[in-house]
Amino acid sequence: MPRGARIVIPNVPHHITQRGNNKQDVFFVDDDKVKFLNLLKKQSRKFGLIIDGFCLMTNHIHIISTPTKEDSLAKTMGRTNLLYSQYLNYMHGRTGHLWQNRFFSCPLDTNYFFTALCYIEQNPARGKMVRSPWTYRWSSAAFHASGNDEFGLMDNEKWQRLSSGLDWKAILRKRTESVDMDRLRVYCRTGRPLGSDKFISKLETFLGRRLRALPVGRPKNKKDNKKKKKIKTK
Repeated sequence: MPRGARIVIPNVPHHITQRGNNKQDVFFVDDDKVKFLNLLKKQSRKFGLIIDGFCLMTNHIHIISTPTKEDSLAKTMGRTNLLYSQYLNYMHGRTGHLWQNRFFSCPLDTNYFFTALCYIEQNPARGKMVRSPWTYRWSSAAFHASGNDEFGLMDNEKWQRLSSGLDWKAILRKRTESVDMDRLRVYCRTGRPLGSDKFISKLETFLGRRLRALPVGRPKNKKDNKKKKKIKTK
């Protein structure tokens, strides 16, 4: 069954994720990760995609980003993934597809923006690759926890405005609720926006179409609800 048109809302954060084809590795050495992040930085600036957070795992990627235009997200990710695939195939003598289909994405409200950011930055610690999320070099956790932007991807002014009063290290130490993790995974796969009813209604008005999932199950047939009169017998 073909996937529907991607829902992209300018100036709203989106959670993006993509896996290697057949769950294969997409990064083999550290230089591969550096190359990907440099490509992402160049293409995001070219097409107007603000990078709010990222995490590169061995066989998949997570990115939280805010498109400034409707095509910012597709153009940035499409071009970055294409150029990176060409680089990786050349450097490692590979052939064939690197990525599994097109990337998944979903718009987020403010609350789920922070939930998603925490979720992706906790990934390396959850996978026991590091003890503390902010010590993992290939994510934005170090920037959000201490201001270290090694790859020049992040928007410091925006983060300072959004994170005023937050202790991000303390937030990363807390375990993300499993229900939130499941919700993030499901909504990213379906592409539907994740947030409050007010947030969804606002997006539906903006786009002029329904974004909520339809109720599960077949519609009930209309029946005469009047009770049949019982025939009295002597």
